Amino acid sequence: MKKKFFQLSTVLIVVVLISALFLVGGKGKKEAPEGAAPEETVMRVGSQKERAEALAKKYAGVTVTILTEGIAAGPPKAFAPQFEEATGVKIKVIESPYVETMSRPLVEHEAGTGAIDIYRIVPDWVPDFAAAGVIQSIDDLVKKYMTEEDLADIEPGYMLATMFYEGEYWGMLMDGDIFILYYRADIFEDPEAMKRFKAKYGYELAPPKNWEQYNQIGQFITDFTKGKVYGGAGNRAPGQAYYWFNQLFRGAGGRFFDPETMKPTINGEIGRQTMEQLVKELEFGPPGMVNWGTAELWSGFVDGTVAMQFSWPPSGRFAEAASGLANYPTWLPPTKVAGKIKYALLPGPFKGEGPPGAGMMGNGFWTLSSDTKNREAVFAYMMWMNSAEMALKTSLFPNSLMDPYRISQFAAPEYKAAWPNAHLYLETLREAGKYALVPTKVLGGTEFDEIVDVAVTSVMGGMPIQAALDEAAKKMEEVVNRLGKDRVKASYKDLLKMQDEIRKLQY
Repeated sequence: MKKKFFQLSTVLIVVVLISALFLVGGKGKKEAPEGAAPEETVMRVGSQKERAEALAKKYAGVTVTILTEGIAAGPPKAFAPQFEEATGVKIKVIESPYVETMSRPLVEHEAGTGAIDIYRIVPDWVPDFAAAGVIQSIDDLVKKYMTEEDLADIEPGYMLATMFYEGEYWGMLMDGDIFILYYRADIFEDPEAMKRFKAKYGYELAPPKNWEQYNQIGQFITDFTKGKVYGGAGNRAPGQAYYWFNQLFRGAGGRFFDPETMKPTINGEIGRQTMEQLVKELEFGPPGMVNWGTAELWSGFVDGTVAMQFSWPPSGRFAEAASGLANYPTWLPPTKVAGKIKYALLPGPFKGEGPPGAGMMGNGFWTLSSDTKNREAVFAYMMWMNSAEMALKTSLFPNSLMDPYRISQFAAPEYKAAWPNAHLYLETLREAGKYALVPTKVLGGTEFDEIVDVAVTSVMGGMPIQAALDEAAKKMEEVVNRLGKDRVKASYKDLLKMQDEIRKLQY
């Protein structure tokens, strides 16, 4: 409990600090001082990786420092020597708890240290960090040093949902984190389970098409296995519970605001249905699920006690470790479900027929500090790690949190051969990109996510659903009014525009 209180308190402190920087010290889109410009531009020939190395060589001897969540530090640390050998540029990786990856960039910027060059953040934080002057646009660098071919290899839904803000590139995609459904195929395809389920519900036991089916399947599996395997599970603990609310709410067509009036709509029908669904899942989920975070969710899945879960892609790879992935993560129990997992798009509507559910993006996303002293050297490293060659290596790196986002990764023979079902995994992840949900990438997004998080955990603690949602709506309206309705409205319409662009990919 103390740990959770500390995490929640830390996030609240961060929100206050963001607001202070935005209102007092932030000056909108702050452009950082240019680093020493190279005498010659990098020729636009060769691969992206080769061009990045050519650019970086002009800054040999410079050290590039990256702040990243600790469990995501594996690939940057592992491939740093390779980059240094090729370019002479050194890489320093600072590992940090997740909540500090939100707070430390603000503290560093306020102090003007210039000690960190790259911040690994989630896209939700881009508008607030940009407004506070913590990070800077990389639009000019992308257009100067990257080609149409480089960018065309990035799955368009993933790129639209993450790299863009107000028509510019604000960061480099390094991780194709998108929610899909992971399920125990051995249970779903068990003849006796299939027979009993069909007799009870009148349809085939298969990945659910709506959330009502998800609940029926989840309860059936819990009962069928007599509690040895729980039908489904998800995050409910403070810190990242908002992802699970946002996934269902946005996937069902919910909007946080009326885009014209900016009145919050989270406390309407879709919001109530979403919260009711999160509560319903506790009935067939494992005991103590109200306190589960990602570590508990993935642990329950790989050790075989959870039949269905939706979350980020690493869980799919980690479940298959015994089928060929070495150096299994030490913070997870050994997998017991290798070869037993299949994948599907998420359910769409709460009931009835509808399109597949869109998958929430929640990427590890590299942004350029406004206080960096070596702008082009830093970008060269970002460009190098984003290249097709390095993207494939980092996404196959043992215990990596970096997942596929390039078309070449989805098609790579070595990835398809990583475990027996890897081709299905890749096909599902790529298909999900057509339905990608843009995160809460809006001015005030860090606060809106925290407000949702508090609403979810309050309901898990016994607060009436409507009361929690009404309180959330009130707090959201206060944030909009404090930051300026017109500014938040413009930012929110930018989010909706990106979402519309992604919808066009479905046809």
